Amino acid sequence: MKRHFHLGKKVAASYSMKVVLIATLIIAVWKREWIWAIGCIVGIVIGFVPTLLKHDIKITLPWSIELLIAAVAALNMGGILLDAYYAIPGYSHLTDFFTSILVAFLTFAVIYIVDEYWDGLKMDKYAMAFVVIVTTMASCVLLEFVKWFNIIFGAKQDTVEGVLLSLLTGTIGSIVMATIGVSLIKKGKFDDMTKDLGEQVDSYIIHRKR
Repeated sequence: MKRHFHLGKKVAASYSMKVVLIATLIIAVWKREWIWAIGCIVGIVIGFVPTLLKHDIKITLPWSIELLIAAVAALNMGGILLDAYYAIPGYSHLTDFFTSILVAFLTFAVIYIVDEYWDGLKMDKYAMAFVVIVTTMASCVLLEFVKWFNIIFGAKQDTVEGVLLSLLTGTIGSIVMATIGVSLIKKGKFDDMTKDLGEQVDSYIIHRKR
């Protein structure tokens, strides 16, 4: 029963991303945002080709990460294509928060998997949390530069206060995710969440290099 429930979550998370891409494609064509439309088509093809060919992808993401990716993509789609960044106060900071959560989660998962499966790294869980926070903060700074030079991903901040608030929001998101990650490790749940991905990384990347 538990296995079927876990499989159901993975399927739901996987298809949520595809639904977001299809919805984004429709809105992008309607708004004549051709860069977004092309990107969505590429994403849809990558997502559906393995299913159509009845061939499983070797590296699969945990359902929680896929769900977060879908949520961040949906927020950015609503912000840029539906002008929610400018129509809804605080919408851009909400997007920044969930984007930082996603980046922190991915960073934590990578560090944890490498620590578990590679003999060359042994790191305390609190050290992992520190690296996650610093890496996410650096990613937030990089993202602000991306927003400034090319408004494809997120809304550009026009004031110094706006930039600082975005960076603060990202920092808070990283701290929240780092705290959750440490708690999940203590309870043994983080291992369950990343076990499948960890075994695949070990088999196809780490073990191959031994």
